[in-house]
Amino acid sequence: MFRNIQWKIAIPFILLIVGSMGILGIYLTNFARTTQIDNLRSHLEKEARVTAEASLPAFLGQVSNLDVLAKKLGKEMDARVTIIALDGKVMGDSEEDPSIMENHATRPEVKEALASGRGESTRYSTTVGQQMMYVAVPITNQGKVIGVARVSLTLIAVENSIGHVTLVVSLATLSTAMLAMLAAFLIARVTTRPIREITRAARRIAAGELEQKIAVGTRDETGQLARAFNEMSLNLNKLVGEISIEKTKLTTILGAMADGVVMTDTEGKIVLANKAVEKLFNLRQDEMVAKPVIEAVLDHEVDEALKLCLSTGQQQTVQFESGITKRFLRAIAVPIGEGRLAGALLLFQDLTELRSIQTMRRELVGNISHDLRTPIAGIKAMVETLRDGAIDDKQAAGDFLTRIDSEVDRLTQMVSELTELSHIETGRTEMRVAPIDLNRLMEEVIAQMNPLAQKQQVSIATELATTLPMVRADKDRIRQAVINLVHNAIKFNHPGGRITISIRSDPESITVNISDTGTGISAEDLPHIFERFYKADKSRSKGGSGLGLAIAKHTIQAHGGKIWVQSKEGKGSTFSFSMPLKIVLNTDNIKI
Repeated sequence: MFRNIQWKIAIPFILLIVGSMGILGIYLTNFARTTQIDNLRSHLEKEARVTAEASLPAFLGQVSNLDVLAKKLGKEMDARVTIIALDGKVMGDSEEDPSIMENHATRPEVKEALASGRGESTRYSTTVGQQMMYVAVPITNQGKVIGVARVSLTLIAVENSIGHVTLVVSLATLSTAMLAMLAAFLIARVTTRPIREITRAARRIAAGELEQKIAVGTRDETGQLARAFNEMSLNLNKLVGEISIEKTKLTTILGAMADGVVMTDTEGKIVLANKAVEKLFNLRQDEMVAKPVIEAVLDHEVDEALKLCLSTGQQQTVQFESGITKRFLRAIAVPIGEGRLAGALLLFQDLTELRSIQTMRRELVGNISHDLRTPIAGIKAMVETLRDGAIDDKQAAGDFLTRIDSEVDRLTQMVSELTELSHIETGRTEMRVAPIDLNRLMEEVIAQMNPLAQKQQVSIATELATTLPMVRADKDRIRQAVINLVHNAIKFNHPGGRITISIRSDPESITVNISDTGTGISAEDLPHIFERFYKADKSRSKGGSGLGLAIAKHTIQAHGGKIWVQSKEGKGSTFSFSMPLKIVLNTDNIKI
């Protein structure tokens, strides 16, 4: 209860009010008692002086019986009256027989009255068995003291009066205390209501409900606190919203990045990692967080670069081959913060494809150099032979010219493929789209490739669809893509082998399958078969630049289609591509 600010405010006020009322009650009780006793004392003194005057004639011999006088006065005054001689002998008493009463010369009030002219005493009376107040005055005659008149009353009336006053004051104090408690409770509750509302709102904010507003009903400090809280809540909600937007942007950017990003603390432990890192190192993010970088990447060169970055505050770069995924990576360690570092940012770039492309480009240059050198050397040798006189031999000249023509065709094909690749890479390839009949196109390709197939002793069969819808496409480019696929099927087949071209259609697309019974493709080469410059035949025995399949892939994809291959080494291959029947085109010229 005392932890509640409402009670911390109310209880001190309640204690203050109750304490004040208690002190006031004690004062009033004492004041009433003193006042009552003073009044009683004054009353008794007056009655004692009346008794002294009334008893003077008896002392002078004019009245013989003082006891009768005492009893009469006591009845009239409703008090106990005692007349005492100068020697202390009781001459008359309104309550008792004077003859049996003790000598009163030693009574304090009697002694004081004889000494000072007035005496007073409050004590328990054994005669009447009650607390009594005694007031005595001297009886004088011409300035000479001849006796003492004493009047006394019980203090019961005074005590009753004091008790009544005490009861009234106690009830008033209790009632006031109760009202004060209620008032203090209500005032404290009203005063602390904004604080309670702020507390509840703060708890809701802590639970994630940021849009909180408190009604402001006053202009005092609590009202100012409520207004300040509303401003804080509004600014906090706005700030959290902006942070959430920025976090979403950052998460989206990190998730979309192809490069791996790792954030570390000053000790080199991982704080954050994006999806690309998970792919690069085959680890889930929860498996990497709070672990040292070296436990995730398992490479000491990266660890050394990170430590050097954290110690020097300078960017570090290292290239390494991941032992986990067998990828060639570049790691860039960048310090976070200036002066006192907050950690480091590790950027992992996958250079595997770039390295592979560079390797393939080098191989391409070598292949092209070899493939160009051979026909050019052959053409030069045959031209020199003709120049040396063989031109006069019609049969030899004809043979040489045929061979020169074949070599020129090979050179033309190579140049054509290189030109096509250049167009693809620079985005300058254009398509002229029109409705075409794929059945008829396949027949044209077979007619064109049959001489080469017969030369290689390979047969070509077809399984064409009887009813095939027209498809919008660039006929020349689709023809070249199919020629490339069929040419590969012939080139990598065995003498006596077979090629089957089939077409199937459904309501959404047309699928073309070109199957052969040739050498097949190894599992190692299969994922790379459509890459530019890639040649599954590492020897140059089959010729070619390694661009035909890459060109076919880009051609089919430019038409919104897909191309794929299924193959087992030694058991032949099936190249397939599909084209959608509904292609949305804005113009007849489209850049790949």
